[in-house]
Amino acid sequence: AIDEEGNLLWMSAMKTFEGVSSDEEKGRRVREWMDKAMLKDTISMDSLLGVLGIAIACLHKEPSKRPSIVDVVYALCKSDDAGFETSEDGIGSPKVTAR
Repeated sequence: AIDEEGNLLWMSAMKTFEGVSSDEEKGRRVREWMDKAMLKDTISMDSLLGVLGIAIACLHKEPSKRPSIVDVVYALCKSDDAGFETSEDGIGSPKVTAR
């Protein structure tokens, strides 16, 4: 996938976090980078930043520095939101529940 400027979307996402240490600045940059329609979703910014961080870790140039699938699943399970609900007009994912 590519962005409006013709850049690869994953490279664009990686640049969003480059040189940023504060969560506030990361949140600001992510909101600028995201599709504005997604900002209407009720997912928390912490969860969004967590998932984006996992995705970026999976794209590390050096394969040995990428997380294992076990690490990815664990990190996703630790996320605050197991699912998300979209705005009133959309359809949301149900919360995951154990049986």
